[in-house]
Amino acid sequence: MTNRANVEEICRLGPDYLGFIFYSRSVRYVGSNPDPGLFSDVPQSISKTAVFVNEYYERMIDITGKYGIDVIQLHGMESPETCNALRIHGKKVIKVFPGDQLENIKLLNNYTNAADYFLFDTPVLSYGGSGRKFDWSVLAGLKSNVKFFLSGGITVHDVEQLRSINIPALYAADINSRFEVSEGIKDPELVGKFIKALRDGE
Repeated sequence: MTNRANVEEICRLGPDYLGFIFYSRSVRYVGSNPDPGLFSDVPQSISKTAVFVNEYYERMIDITGKYGIDVIQLHGMESPETCNALRIHGKKVIKVFPGDQLENIKLLNNYTNAADYFLFDTPVLSYGGSGRKFDWSVLAGLKSNVKFFLSGGITVHDVEQLRSINIPALYAADINSRFEVSEGIKDPELVGKFIKALRDGE
């Protein structure tokens, strides 16, 4: 999210999380000096999530404190020690892994006690979303019990498929580019339709 008015529109739809990207190479970067209103307008019922990629620990602590961030999403090569340090500082941590790493039991086990959640996304050569799905059938072989977010090319038409994934650890769906009118600006109609369809089935 990069626009204050758009943040207000999406907040009215009641998502559980709202993401803000603090990675300067992303087309959705909030900027080096973002409008404080992007964050202050978010109600307490929605978890403000800061997305980082291989960022210095001190800068993550500074940013999350400055903007009242609740959750930190890590997309880089951050170590379990870094994840634990952030959690000790009082932040929830989402550690991101490419979908082709789900069978790497040793890797996932290294983070079992270091992250609150995992997020599985479509593998890409560089950091950032691809707007494409990975093969969700590999989720059936997942050995980790850590609750996870599913990401990667999810659209408003995927609700039934998401419901069909019978894995207790599946915690949430992470939506992004397929719900945008432009980079960093979400389409309230599409987001609202997706949230309603997903929650009506709960």
